[in-house]
Formats: sequence, C-alpha cells, structure tokens
Amino acid sequence: MWLPECPVLTLFLLLLLLLPSPVPARALEPSAQDVSLSVDWLTRYGYLPPPHPAQAQLQSPEQLRDAIKIMQRFAGLKETGLMDEATLSTMKKPRCSLPDVLGVAGLVRRRRYALTGSFWKKKKLFWWVQSFPQSSALSQDTVRSLMYYALNAWGTEVGMTFEEAEPRAGMEPELLIDFARAYHKDSYPFDGPGGTLAHAFFPGDHPISGDTHFDDEEVWTFGASDGSGTDLFAVAVHEFGHALGLAHSSAPDSIMRPFYQGPAGDPSKYQLPHDDREGIQQLYGKGPNLSPGLLIHLLPHPLLPPVFPTILIPDRCSGHFDAIANIRGEVFFFKGPWFWRLQPSGQLVSSRPAKLHRFWEGLPEHVVTVNAAYSRPSDGRILLFSGDQFWVFQDRKLEAGSPKLVTELGLPPKETVDAVFSWPQNGKTYLIRGEHYWRYDEAVQSPDPGYPKSLNLWEGAPSAPDDVTIGNKGDTFFFKGTQYWRFAPGSVVAEPGSPFHMGPDWLDCPASAPDPPAPRPSKSPRVPECHCEINQAGSSSPRLPGILFSSLLSLLLGTVLWS
Repeated sequence: MWLPECPVLTLFLLLLLLLPSPVPARALEPSAQDVSLSVDWLTRYGYLPPPHPAQAQLQSPEQLRDAIKIMQRFAGLKETGLMDEATLSTMKKPRCSLPDVLGVAGLVRRRRYALTGSFWKKKKLFWWVQSFPQSSALSQDTVRSLMYYALNAWGTEVGMTFEEAEPRAGMEPELLIDFARAYHKDSYPFDGPGGTLAHAFFPGDHPISGDTHFDDEEVWTFGASDGSGTDLFAVAVHEFGHALGLAHSSAPDSIMRPFYQGPAGDPSKYQLPHDDREGIQQLYGKGPNLSPGLLIHLLPHPLLPPVFPTILIPDRCSGHFDAIANIRGEVFFFKGPWFWRLQPSGQLVSSRPAKLHRFWEGLPEHVVTVNAAYSRPSDGRILLFSGDQFWVFQDRKLEAGSPKLVTELGLPPKETVDAVFSWPQNGKTYLIRGEHYWRYDEAVQSPDPGYPKSLNLWEGAPSAPDDVTIGNKGDTFFFKGTQYWRFAPGSVVAEPGSPFHMGPDWLDCPASAPDPPAPRPSKSPRVPECHCEINQAGSSSPRLPGILFSSLLSLLLGTVLWS
C-alpha cells in the first residue's frame, strides 16, 4: 500500500473493512496489485515521472492522487483522484503505445512538436508496407488499401500527397509500416492481444522518424459485422496522426484519443473530426478547398486502384472461375484480377486471394481477366491467355516478344480460348472454345491439321468449360460453374458420379446442396456400359456391374487422341 505505515491508521482501516457497508471494499482501497500496475501505467503514459534509479521509495500519496486526476480529466472521467472501477477499467482498454502527456501539466492536445519543428517540411511523402500481418484474414492488398485511405484522411485537410514507393538505393520512404511482435528493436515492445495496439514515431531526421508499427498478435479486421477484432483502418488513422506530428488529444470525438474507439466506417468517405482537423492544419496549413471525395481521386494512387476493399475481393466458394491451371504441381484458380493457389498437399496457400499483377511481373495493367492458362511441358514456360492474345512467362517474369496471337496456335483470328491443357498421354496441347477444340503439337511447335473437332470426344464433359487442367496423378479435370468432372488417366469417359462439387473438394468450402447437372451436348444412343477405368499400372479396376464396352470405347478414343 502507498499509505504511511501507522499502527493506529492500519487498525482503523481494518475495522472499516470488517463493518457492514453499502460501498464495496474495492472502492475504498484497491489491491496492492492494482496499485502497482496503475503506477506502472501512469508512468508509461506520461502522467508520472519515471522513478529515479537511486530512490527506492514509492510515489507519494499526493503525487499519485494528482496523476490520477490528470489521467481522469484526460480520459473524460470523474476526477476523484482514486483508482476506482471506471479508472481501472479505462487503464485496461486497448490503446496506442505512445504517452498521453509529457510530465503532469498537459491536459489538452500538446503542440510542442510543432513548435520545436517536429513536422515534415514537404507536402509529398512516400510510404511502404515492409511486413504484413501473419495471421490476419486481411489480404496484403486490403492492408495496402487501408493504409492509403488512412494517410489521405490527413492529406485531404492540408493538401499533402502520399505515394506508395518501394525502398531502393538513394530513396527511403519517410513512412515505413511494419507488423511486429513483442520486442522489435524500439522502445515500445508489444504485449500480445489487447493492451497496446500500435505506435508511430514523430517526424524528424532519425532513421525511425515517421515509422509506424502494428502489433501482429492483434486480430486485425476491417468491416467485421460482428464487431470482432480490431479495426485496422481506425488504428492506422490514429497512428499516422503521430507520424505527421500530432500527440494524443483529450477531445471526446478525436481520432487522436489514445484509447481504441472501434471501427471508423467506410474509408472512402471518412473525414477527420474537428479537433484533429484543426491540429493537423496548425502544423501544415489548410489544403485546397476540395471535398474529400474529389481530392481522393486527384492524389497519387497506390499500385492498386484504391477501392473499398470488402467490395473487391470475390468469393472463391461461388465458383465460375475465369481460368484454372496446374502450374508446377500447384493449381491456380483465376477470377478477375485475383487468384488462389492450391498446394500439392491440397491446402490453400491462403483463404484470401492474391493480386494478379503483383505476382505476374510485366502483365499489362489493362489485362484484368485471364481466360485460360497452362504450363508448357517442353520448357516449363507459363502461358496466360486473355482475349485473342497470350503472354509467356519464365517463372513470374514476362518474356520479351509477348503478347502473341492465338493464331500461332492454330485458332482463327479474333478467337478467344475457354480452356487449354497439355495431355500427358501424347504431349499435345488442347485449346477449347465452346463445343470444339484445336490441337497443337509442342514437339514441332505447329498446329495439327484437321481441326477444330467436336468436344464430344470427351464423353460426359460440359461444353464451354471454364477450364481444364491435369492433376498431379495424371487425371483430367473439366471445371464449369461450381462443378467439376474427373477423367481417369488416359480415359476420355467421365468418372461415374460426375459432376462433383468443386468447393468442398478443392477450395476448402462448406458442402452445399446438389446443383442441377450442367447441360451436356446431345449424343447418339449408346449401348449400356460398364464404368471401368484403367489405373496407372494398366490394370482394370471394376467400379459398377456391367459389360466392358465403355473401357474398349475409351481405349479406342484414346488412340484417336494419341494419333
């Protein structure tokens, strides 16, 4: 306890505790642990001076009471000078790591940083996200979009511009953003979930000036309807206020209050509260008299067009992919400017999609949809098709000479491709459009004559598939909508039970009600058949009772394909 040691006073307090009272004992006297933690909290956030190394005594009762009153006034609480329930509860709220005041005199927004020259002396700053949250459900591109909007919430008020730029020789962005854990080589170690959320460093000439750090152990969210997690946009706006030179504010509606206040709403429509607007304009002056909605489009955009992130990201479980391809053992699912990757183990690399142009370096920005893709077996090059053109990549880098026209592969001019794959049984590449396909000989780099031919060759396959790909065990898979059809290695007859549901089997999606079978091309009547397949060792494995006609037909059709 911090009360003076006095036997009479101690006996009096014990009698008070034993007597019945309508006031809880906690309101009269906090626990020793509460006192210790509160003193640490008040010292950390500037309400008490740090203890002198040569002094072992505790803070005096008067000094502690005054510090508590200042903290209560700053937080908008009743000034009791006691560690009551409301005060202790406020101290336990998630908050920014930086102090609220310097010493015990500051009761309102402090402007000493502006007075001492701690602000940027230019109106254009560069920023870069060096590391992203490891366990968050937010994609990297969503994080980048939120950073963009959070910075421009300040920029619109003072006419500052913020441009995303990767660090390189001779140019280091002023604002570097990291997601880190525990001790991370500065004076403000993080403390895990809850507690301190983030911090930023004021402008200056030090290498760390302007940098912003977020605790990677927090559950960062954006637009969560259930209010779970911590809204990254709201915290980013607060921290960028520090990076531009503002300290904490005691104004009730200020984004610069030190305590987390919940989601801040739509980033594209967000406007600073009055107190914060006045604070930033005292540092940098007023910007042009433009509405935020207009100015946001005049400022330099990040590498992505900034848009409301929750609208952009598609739902992988809805199917209907633009292209699906097996590339070096991983299956890529393309949808618009996004794609997912399925590892050979069957696990998604991430439930959130990656951005097309961030991965395929050199793909023109106007190409926003990949219609088909495959990995060329002859040299491992990766071909991405869009419209009547295709681009050739070595690994992730675009090769010189791209784009090329699909006429080089035997298709007529202006034709687009629904699906493309190389069949391992003969090494030929098949290009599908609607109910027809063309065949290209990779060995001689020339289209085979006599095409197109009918897709009816693959018994049971859907017309105009979204794409076709080869599995790692040699199976052929046709995809369309939310379904897929499996063909055993070497077989041109769909496996019994096809089509199957794509989401649960490929994309870690919940099972759904059966879809109606996709329409199939009309075919001539066929003899009842046995659903047998030829396994990789070449032996037959019966699947349903019947006769052997289907297997013989599959082998005959396979001979046609191989020839």
